[in-house]
Amino acid sequence: MAIRLTLKPTQQLTINPVIHVFIGILPLNRVEFVDRIKNEVESNPMLDIETSAADSSKKENDVSDIEKRLERADSSFLNEYREESFLKSGRDRLDKNRAIELFTASTVSLSDYLMEQAMTQFNEKELEIAKQIIYNLNQDGYLDIEIESTASSLDTTPAEIERIRNIIKNFEPRGVGARSLKECLLSQVDDTPANKMLIRLIENHLEDLSKSKYSDIMKKLNIQKGELTKLINDLKRLDPKPGADFEKENIDYAEVDLLLVKENNNYEVKFIEDGIPKMVLSSYYEQMMNQSPNKTARSYLKDKFRNAQLFIEGINLRKSMIVKIAEVLVKKQKDFLDFGEKWKKPLTMKEVAQELNYNESTISRAVNNKFIASEKGLVSLKSFFSYGIKGEFGFKHSVETIRDKIKKIIEEEPKDKPLSDQDIVAKLSELGIKISRRTIRNYRDEMNLPNSSKRKEEYKLNEG
Repeated sequence: MAIRLTLKPTQQLTINPVIHVFIGILPLNRVEFVDRIKNEVESNPMLDIETSAADSSKKENDVSDIEKRLERADSSFLNEYREESFLKSGRDRLDKNRAIELFTASTVSLSDYLMEQAMTQFNEKELEIAKQIIYNLNQDGYLDIEIESTASSLDTTPAEIERIRNIIKNFEPRGVGARSLKECLLSQVDDTPANKMLIRLIENHLEDLSKSKYSDIMKKLNIQKGELTKLINDLKRLDPKPGADFEKENIDYAEVDLLLVKENNNYEVKFIEDGIPKMVLSSYYEQMMNQSPNKTARSYLKDKFRNAQLFIEGINLRKSMIVKIAEVLVKKQKDFLDFGEKWKKPLTMKEVAQELNYNESTISRAVNNKFIASEKGLVSLKSFFSYGIKGEFGFKHSVETIRDKIKKIIEEEPKDKPLSDQDIVAKLSELGIKISRRTIRNYRDEMNLPNSSKRKEEYKLNEG
């Protein structure tokens, strides 16, 4: 029997250990990041927090510490570390940014969790739309962005975005991507005869429930108290905030990562080092690693030494990326910083990702829970992004600019004959802004501006 040797080409993805560390710490806010550093220092004898000279020799007499760690250590530390390239070269070599996205941190974010499901549901074009929905969900899982403006920026139709959004609402956790509490709850209830009454309760009586109008509900639904109690218990099993268990963005507990300094009408982004422990490699244990006669101890320390180096490199990479992203955001949105919200330009995560040659979800992780201190106060990095609506000659108008124009048009309208939403559509069209009547209504509602009939009544009242 002849023995034949054959070579079979395969594609294999190898994650650089530095990227492994980097992905784990990138989404952390400042408080979580500092805690992670302290935990790493506590678990790795090769890491020290830089202190004063008086404290630098505190471990000199702690000879037994390494022995205690060895007793608790898993045998895996004896495995020899193999240094490998970020990706093995091959005919179908994958982009390194794609590799980053394939590797998920131990704590899965809502966007990561949903994107995993989206990858199996949508084709390439649909996935682009799904990304814009998923990466713009708020911390509770609701979609706040305007459908029409998003459709304009993606060169698609609102109907297509709605179709994709309705599919995402059925992902796990169900209800994400909804635009209201009612829609979110209805997305979690299967349309079956058994759920008919619960659906009616959600569709028509949420406000009555909030006001404890139980008698009115029973009368309108023609049910008894016991049936209503069961319906309310079923309702309580639904999740009004399906995204809340994933990412929590709370400005009250976030510390500032960046400082924005303005000099000679130019902005400079500075990373705030104060409050972040500065790590150094332990000279004491490094000496032990090189000189100890105990092979097991040397192997253990070499493993910890490599981990310490990787952690420090990962931290430097995190800092570099956050600063680079912030610099791009500040450059793109200088007018927003100088003159306010209405001067914000259309800017998406996709555009920033393309400029920096990273994936959109990497940008999403990096800006999550990150804040920059400016002379005008605390600004979330997420607030630099804004969708726009296409105008004439390819020019884009930001949502904030359009809202401001709507407000100005209403302020200048004839008091005896207020403009309808369709009239405002025509006014904006004259300015080169193509926008639907429905979008006008939505923007007007967001600014708490009444419709033309109510405005007319208010004008008459003020005249009297």
